[in-house]
Amino acid sequence: MSDNPKPKRRWMPILLVVSLAVNLLIVGVAVGTVLRVKGSDHAKAPPGFGSALYRALPKEDRKALRGDLSKQHRKGSKLRSEDFAMLSAALRADPFDPESVRAILANQSASLVSLQMSLQNEWLTRVSAMSEEERMDYAARLDEVVRRGPHKRGKKD
Repeated sequence: MSDNPKPKRRWMPILLVVSLAVNLLIVGVAVGTVLRVKGSDHAKAPPGFGSALYRALPKEDRKALRGDLSKQHRKGSKLRSEDFAMLSAALRADPFDPESVRAILANQSASLVSLQMSLQNEWLTRVSAMSEEERMDYAARLDEVVRRGPHKRGKKD
């Protein structure tokens, strides 16, 4: 037998406690996140109005609206580029003129409202052209989209 016993490993229990603490922390964060999301008002909130109207449309109508939006987006891109250039110049101006920035922002808001109105009119034209049965089916799909809530996808058409 040896007179020199093996030294005790004091770091092993410390490592096990730290490992257990880290694991409990990770589990606690995961459980807390799930409970917060499931119980939050956001989880119960309906989707955005425009996105719900769009998602409930039949596939061919969604495709046509995307095409219309793409055309309008391309038309507005030159104006947006000009607005960004004007905004950049206004932000660098000395002295700074908040009213010129306000005018640029108002112009952008008006462009967005115009785009939204155009899409709403196109949507209404499509819905108006539906038969009564198609509108009833659309209303049922819309109810389903709203029931599922935001960011939840159903099966594709």
